Amino acid sequence: MKVRIELEPNAESEIVIKCSGLTPDVLRLQKLIEQEMRAGQDGELTLTLGDREYFVSLKDVLFFETSDERTSAHTSESMYYTDMRLFELEEMLPDSFMRISKSGIVNLSRVSSVRRDVTGIGEVFFDGSAKKVFVSRMYYKNFREKLHELRIGSGRDGKS
Repeated sequence: MKVRIELEPNAESEIVIKCSGLTPDVLRLQKLIEQEMRAGQDGELTLTLGDREYFVSLKDVLFFETSDERTSAHTSESMYYTDMRLFELEEMLPDSFMRISKSGIVNLSRVSSVRRDVTGIGEVFFDGSAKKVFVSRMYYKNFREKLHELRIGSGRDGKS
């Protein structure tokens, strides 16, 4: 597979995928491009709940987690699903999201407090929700640093 970019000053931007067939890799690439374009334009992801698709704003997502080979997106009120894997989400989400464990990504801008237990695992709590998620020891230091940078950079006081 190769990637080629052709610059034409007056041309309308378009993405063309040339392939010999619709393989799972090609379909996944198409889905990633569409999700990225949608997230970049209006900050929304297409997520499913039952037999419906919902357009959920990224600012409403508290965290993503994988369990039993399914990826769920948690908001304060609901839990939706996506076909994307965490590594795919990690590549397309804005900087306010970060990996906190093998099975989780958190929206740092929604974190209201953090509690670290004796074993070194962090427990993360969110604005306006009873939901919580855990930060593994391996990710905790980077999590605290990035959380602090985000709070300082946005004018928040950095307390957690």
